[in-house]
Order: sequence, then structure tokens, then C-alpha cells
Amino acid sequence: MFYSGSRNRHKRWWSVLSIGQKKLLWLGVLLITLVLVLLGVLLTYSFRAAAYDLNAVAATYTDAAIYDYDDKVILSLSETHSKPVQWEDLPATLVNAFVAREDEDFFEHGGIVYSAVIRSVLKNLTSMRYEQGASTITMQLARNVFEMQDKTMDRKLVEVFLARRIEAQYDKQTILVQYLNRIYFGCNCYGVGAAAEYYFGKNVAELNLVECATLAGLVRGPSIFNPVADMEKAMGVKKETLQRMAELEFISETEMEQAIAAPIILNIQPHRKEATLSYVSQWVGGELKSVLDKTDLQSAGIAVLTTVDLEIQQFVESAAETALSVVEGAPVPYPADWLEECKDVNGVFDPARKEADQKFFFKKARPAGLPVRGDSNETAGLLQCCVLVVDGRPGHAGELLAMTCGRAVSEGRNRWAEKMKPGRNSAPILFCAADADHEYLLSNDVVTTGEKTGYDKVSAFYRTLGVDMEMPTADKAGDLYTGHFAMNRLDLAKVLFAIQNRGHLYDFYSVRQVLSQARKSLFEHARLNVKEYIPRECAERVYGKSPFVVKPKAPVILAEPVPDNGGYWVSVSNANGVSVFLWMGFDAPIDKVTNSSDLNALIARASIYLARQIHRHARARLVSRSSRK
Repeated sequence: MFYSGSRNRHKRWWSVLSIGQKKLLWLGVLLITLVLVLLGVLLTYSFRAAAYDLNAVAATYTDAAIYDYDDKVILSLSETHSKPVQWEDLPATLVNAFVAREDEDFFEHGGIVYSAVIRSVLKNLTSMRYEQGASTITMQLARNVFEMQDKTMDRKLVEVFLARRIEAQYDKQTILVQYLNRIYFGCNCYGVGAAAEYYFGKNVAELNLVECATLAGLVRGPSIFNPVADMEKAMGVKKETLQRMAELEFISETEMEQAIAAPIILNIQPHRKEATLSYVSQWVGGELKSVLDKTDLQSAGIAVLTTVDLEIQQFVESAAETALSVVEGAPVPYPADWLEECKDVNGVFDPARKEADQKFFFKKARPAGLPVRGDSNETAGLLQCCVLVVDGRPGHAGELLAMTCGRAVSEGRNRWAEKMKPGRNSAPILFCAADADHEYLLSNDVVTTGEKTGYDKVSAFYRTLGVDMEMPTADKAGDLYTGHFAMNRLDLAKVLFAIQNRGHLYDFYSVRQVLSQARKSLFEHARLNVKEYIPRECAERVYGKSPFVVKPKAPVILAEPVPDNGGYWVSVSNANGVSVFLWMGFDAPIDKVTNSSDLNALIARASIYLARQIHRHARARLVSRSSRK
């Protein structure tokens, strides 16, 4: 018993030791593997980081600019949106605000806070996606200089190794200055110099504590915490920044409390040279702001490639002003391009029609009190005209070739974003609603069609379109059928464009691509599969029928007056080609002026002639462009 028991105990003891040896062996193998993997990662990312030229960190970045379709400069953004500063320009309060907000150990670390990086890596690995960063100011500078916008672990690791290299080559002052000169502050402002000038009308050195804390909080979300867009949120991030500054003893508790209570006083300064901006740069700038805010593009020196054809744009602006001057009775020559209206379908010129036409424009009586443009740039109360030229060719549908929003960009108005009563110009939408319900057009009369289709179905159809309009109530259904309701002009153009293009919804856009300083693509307009916005069969049956006007060898025209002396609307289009949308009229009715039948007749004919003139020119221009390829 004793021997047997001893032997059993002996076996159990070695058995336990044997299992322990295997565990130790596997643990050793695992540790060696992990060390080798870690060394491999370190060597790989060190090698990749070494490939970047660090001279780019301190280099003066290339001017940002907006370009047309042929790479002609429309506007240099740097002249209006950036203002580089030096270390000597930075007040200590501004430096402390950014350090407190973005990187409290900036002046102590070597580019990386390792505890934060490890915490970030573990968080991202456990969630299996990029959820948390650990970016120091140096890492953010590396990201902006070398255009690493992807939120991935791979990008983060390259950023870490680049930050170490940057810290080894540059002092802290250079790093912070380059960071502050490159980041985006919203409202098309690149760098803290431009932001200080735009928001507060000051040089950077003049900023006070409240203003410094506001700018430091703003960069976390240039659209979300922008004091122009949302003062309450801007006050919130200002407070957070001030509290953090107090915790780090950059300011006293008293200074913090006073600054928290103080309002953010804006002194918005128009970007320099804004008077020279065009409607194109305003339109593109609005789109670009949205792109920058949504895609986290914060690098200066970008190149914005647009769909705009500068030659068409300049033609539209000149032709529109000439047409308005003709209506006003200014002593200008009869537009030579309008002689095309004096030809028959075979292109034969009719001298008698030319004489009658010129007599119509130059002999019609203008009403007393009609405001006319003088030598000044004052345009308030004048007759206005806004134009959109939209590409409808396959692969280009929705691209804006040209746009105007009135007679003077200095007004700061976008009349396409304003409402008007569409009148019979909305009849095609009503007919699509009727056709979708009954599979045929009930009548060319809008009231009859609307009543037979029913208010509920017509109003429901409008709601599916998602247009910005003031829907009449059921007891005013007639207003819905006849277009006597307020509707956004741009939405009307988009719906008509969809009807002209087999019911497909195309977003109108002008920013096709954003390139970095190194010509790397940072953003490209996504050409998504278009959806059937309106049933195709409905759109095809409605397009080309009344109130659309179709003539042989001529584009399709929709030309109708706007109710309540609201001017005139014209659309000119051809299948898979160019569409022109035009409105001419007064912003507000003028007694004894807008009631003039002669003036309204002049506006109607000039609107049609101008729209057709622009359409002919745009089509010819696109043909010329295609022939060069």
C-alpha cells in the first residue's frame, strides 16, 4: 500500500510539472512572437514615416484657389481666407487656450503621449473600429501637412512615428505656429489669423481671453460650434476651454468666471476683396463649406475643381445685364444674338420680323417710376434676373455650368434659395401626380386635373418630392392646382429638371473635386446611382406637352408668368443636353410699375429670348469643349 501510494503520488507530481512545462513553453513562444511582431510593426512604420519629407512642415503652403472646368482660376482663396502669423504674433492667452484644449502636455512630450496612444489602441481594438484618437498637436500637424484624413489604425500609427520625427527636427514654437496657420476655423477661414480677422475684426495679437477660448473651442467642430451658426454651442465650448485653462492654472478662478459670463461679441468682417467675388465663388464657397465640415478637410492650400465653365459664366452675366437694360429702356444696342429669334424653323432670316421685334422693344412705353440702373452699383428695387445653366448630358447630369442670383453679388442674396409662386410653371408637377394616379393625363386644365385627382393625392405627391413649399390647406385646394403657393425657386428647377430627364433626381452641384497641395484627391463628388424621383413613364408623358412648348428643330420651352406680378419664369432644355432656368422680375411688386401690361410683355419676351440665347451659347460651348478632347 505504501509503495503503491508513493508511486501514485510520484506520478501526480511529475504530471503536474509536465503540464506546467508545456504552459511555460507556449507562454515563451507567445511572448517571443509578440516581441517579434512588435519589432516588425516598429520597423515597418519607422520606415514608412522616414519616407516623408519633413521640409513640408515648415514650407509656406501653396495658395488655395477655386478653378473652373478648364482649370482657369476663378478665385484665389488665400487672398480672402488665410492670413499666416508668426510666433511673435501669438498672445500667451491664445497659446494657453489651445494647449489646454488640444494638448495640455504639448511643451513637455516628444510628440506622443504614450499612455493616451495605448488607451486609444486598446479601445479601438476591442471595438474593432476607429472610435478614439489620441492626437497631440504635433500629430494633428502631421495629419494636415501630409494629408492623412482616413480614420484608421494604420493612419494613426504613421502619424505617431511622423510626430516623433517632427519633434526631433523642429522646435515647439515652429510646430505650434504651423499648426495654427493650417487648421480650419469654419466660414472658409484657414488659420488663426484669418479667423481672428473674420470673427472679431482683429489681428491675432489683439485677441482677448474670451475670443481666444472661443477660437480654441471652435476647431473641434467648425460647423457645430461656430458662433455665427449657433451661439449657444459656441458659448458652451468657450466655457469648457476656460474651465480647463483654470484647472491647468493658466488663468485664475476669477478670470475664468468673468470670461464665462462674458458674451462672445462678434465683429464679422467680409473676407478681403469680397467685392470682387462673383456669384460663382459665393455658390461654390457655400458648397465647399459643407464639404469641409462633413469630411474633416482642414488643410490649407487646397485646389477646388468645379463644374463651372468660366466662359459660359461670363457670357451669362453679360447677356443678362444687357437684357435687363433693354427692358428698362437704356440706350443699348439690340442684342445681336436675339436676331436668331427672327428666323423660321429652317433658319431663314425674316427682315420684317426683325423690324417688328426691335420696334416692340424700343417703342414700348415704360411705366413712370420704373427704377433703372445708373452709374452706381445700387441695385435695390431694380428689375432682377437669376439664371442656372445645368448640364444634362450622361455622366454630367446635375453639374452647374453657370449661375447668377441677381444683378450685384454685393447684395449677398441667393434668389434661388428664396420662394415665389410658380403659377402654371408648376403644372407639369400636377400632371405627373395625376398621371401617376390614373396612368393618363386627365386634362390640360390644371383645375380640372386637380379636382379629378383630388387634393389628398396631389398634396401627397408634392410631399414625396421633398420640396420647400407652403402647402395650401384642403379648403384652398385650388391654390395648389394653379400654383398660387410659395415654393423655393431652386426646388422648382430641380423638379422640372427631373421631369426633363425621365424622372431621375439629380442633385445640382458645382464642387466636383478637392485636391491637396500635392494634388492628392481629398474629396470627389460621388456619382451615385440616381433614383427614380418621379415615375419614368409619367415624366416622359408629361415632358413636351402643354404647358411645355415644342417646335420642330427647337428646344423644349416652359415659359409662364409668375402670379401676382411676380415676374416671368422660363426653362429651356433639350434631351440629354443643357437646361437653362431663368427668372426675371422684381423682388417686391411696385405700384403702377409691375401692373403695367407693356412692361410685363417686355419682361416676358426678354426672358424667353435671353434663356434661348444662353441655351444656344452653352450648347455650342460644350460641343467645342468635346471637340478638343
